[in-house]
Amino acid sequence: MTTTNSSNLIATVESYLSPSLTVGTALPNDLAAPALHLIPSSTLTKLRTFGPARVKDMRSLGHAKQIVSHISIPATAQTCAKFNDALYAAIRLNAEKFSALALLPSGAGEGKEAARELQRCIVKYRFVGGVIGLRSGSEGEGSLVEGSFEELWDTAEKYRVPIALREMWPAGSELPNYQRSLPDTALGPLVTHIHTAHADPSLPILHLYLSSTFDRYPILRLILCHPGTLPSLLRRIETLLSLIPSADKPKRSFLDVWQHNLYLTTADAQDLSTMRTLLEQIPVDRVLYASNYPLEERGRRLMEDLRESGFLTKEEWERVAWGNAEVLFGLNKGGSAGKALAMRYGSRSAS
Repeated sequence: MTTTNSSNLIATVESYLSPSLTVGTALPNDLAAPALHLIPSSTLTKLRTFGPARVKDMRSLGHAKQIVSHISIPATAQTCAKFNDALYAAIRLNAEKFSALALLPSGAGEGKEAARELQRCIVKYRFVGGVIGLRSGSEGEGSLVEGSFEELWDTAEKYRVPIALREMWPAGSELPNYQRSLPDTALGPLVTHIHTAHADPSLPILHLYLSSTFDRYPILRLILCHPGTLPSLLRRIETLLSLIPSADKPKRSFLDVWQHNLYLTTADAQDLSTMRTLLEQIPVDRVLYASNYPLEERGRRLMEDLRESGFLTKEEWERVAWGNAEVLFGLNKGGSAGKALAMRYGSRSAS
């Protein structure tokens, strides 16, 4: 890609929903099930297809390629495998337009199964990474730092692929927190745009950092699909960490991890102001363009405004628009960003 225009975008937080997953028109009887009935029917149709309609939308949005993954829902390893098989079957004849992240089980004690599924999808289907659903509350905040997920981090390092962290779709039991006395017409947008886009990822990242995960896995790369307000909290986090005795902290500084192991997407940037805030807080080569299709269908105009503003150089803008994604996901034969980290820190799993 050599032409600087907004028709070459690689969009990295783009969604799919398996056609085999039944979605009713009312809250399911099982309150632990995801509240997918709130997705508008037109959006639901787009979620389930990779045909001409999606490709047409991609042209309108300026997407040259989408990195797609199944909407994050609680799922066993067997269900994840079923959904990943279906995703591969849907995109395999159009690899030029689509690459995929494997949906992985993310519950307590499921790290080994997640590692096996990630490896299967990389080797068998050439998926370019995996996606883990983040649960809110006591059930999910600490699950990623338990022992079984060490195997997942090890597998991700071995194959030099990133793991995306994406807020789990809200379950029926969580809806009262949003609904109060609101009608479903108001509840739907709150759930589909606020819950998944603005749930705070700070605690999961801090748990991983303080458990020394990045000391043990120095070339692990995590994508924060919806960073929300996290970039603006960087100074507060550094202040908080300064209060912890050195003996109880990891060897690497949080800033080092922030600059070398974490990637943020633009999915939450709504205007030039929020985009600039994001870009001011993290190196430009750690920012990935995302449009959150088809839950949202925007972003092209914002990228055009960013280019015309002169805030980034031509080369920096191209990195955000597509270059960083090409490197991170290994879309070009030149390899991935994992090589640079491997040279810096070394890795027992680097080949």
